[in-house]
Amino acid sequence: MLLGQSILFAALQASLFLVPGYGMSEIQRRFLTCGDPSLQCDHGVIMVYGVKFSTIELSSNERPKACSDTEAFNGVSNRCDGNEKCDVATSGSVCDLCNSAYLTNIFLDVTYGCLESKKVTTCHGVVHLECGDGVVFLQKALYGRIDSQTCSQGRPQSELTNTKCSQEGTLALWSQRCDGKQTCEVNMRVNQISDPCVGTYKYLDVTYICLPAKTSITCEGSTSSLDCGKGVIKVFHANYGRRDGSTCSAGRHELSNQNCLQPKTLDVVKQWCEGKSQCTVGLDPVFGDPCYGTYKYLEVSYTCLGGSPTV
Repeated sequence: MLLGQSILFAALQASLFLVPGYGMSEIQRRFLTCGDPSLQCDHGVIMVYGVKFSTIELSSNERPKACSDTEAFNGVSNRCDGNEKCDVATSGSVCDLCNSAYLTNIFLDVTYGCLESKKVTTCHGVVHLECGDGVVFLQKALYGRIDSQTCSQGRPQSELTNTKCSQEGTLALWSQRCDGKQTCEVNMRVNQISDPCVGTYKYLDVTYICLPAKTSITCEGSTSSLDCGKGVIKVFHANYGRRDGSTCSAGRHELSNQNCLQPKTLDVVKQWCEGKSQCTVGLDPVFGDPCYGTYKYLEVSYTCLGGSPTV
C-alpha cells in the first residue's frame, strides 16, 4: 500500500469506524475485481468510506480515460450505501472493472463499514427515531400488514388475515420527514389519511440506521460552505426548504409550512461537494423556490473522510 493510502486508512479508522453508539463494525477492506465485484454485510447495511481505483493500462493510443478515485468513490457509494449487498460492476463506465481495454489486474480498493439497523413498530400511535449525536437514515418503512402476529392482541382474526397489505410511498414519506435529523417523531396518523386495505388492522414499521454525521444549517439568503480540512466530504442527506418550526426562525413569521421539500437538493449538493475538501453552495438561484411564502434553509448532513468538519 502507498504511504498516502496508509495515512488515509489510519485516519478513517481513527475518525469514523471506532465511533461508539452507531452500531458500526470495525473498518473492513476489500479488493474488488471483475470476477469478484461485490460487497456484503452479514449484519446491517453497507456504508462506503473510501475507494481507490488501480490498474495497469494497455499501451494504446485509444485506451480509455482512467477512472479517478472520486469517480470510483461516487460510483461505489451510490450503488452500495444502505444496502446489505451490492455489485459494483459498471459496464460502459470508465470505472468498469471488466473493461477489456485494461489489463486483467484492475481492481477497486474499498474501505467500508457495516451499520446495524434499528426497528420500531407502532400499532396505533407515535414512535420516535433517536440517533444521539448522529443522524437518522431510513432503510424500510411499512404501513399495513405483512404478518398475522404483529399488533394482533385483542383483534379479531378477520382483521389479521390479509398479510399482503402495504401503503405505497411510505418509505419516501418518512424519509423526506426524518432523514438527516438527530431525532424524528413518526406519527401513524399521517399514514391514516388513506387506507391501503379496508378491514385490516394495520401497523407502522420503520427500520433505520444512525449515521455518524454532522449537520450544516444555512438560512435563506446566505451561502452554504462545508470544509473538511485535509479530509474529503461525503454527503448523506440534503434538503432546501423547511422541516420544522424552530430552525432559522428568529424574527420570522413564514414558518407554518413544515413539509417544504426540494427533491433535487441532494443531487445538487453531491455534485458540488462530494469528494472535495471544501465547497460552497449558493441557495436561491441553485434550488429555486419549492414553497413560495415560506422562509427556507439548507440542511446538509455529511461527514469528513480522514478529517474533521468545520462549518
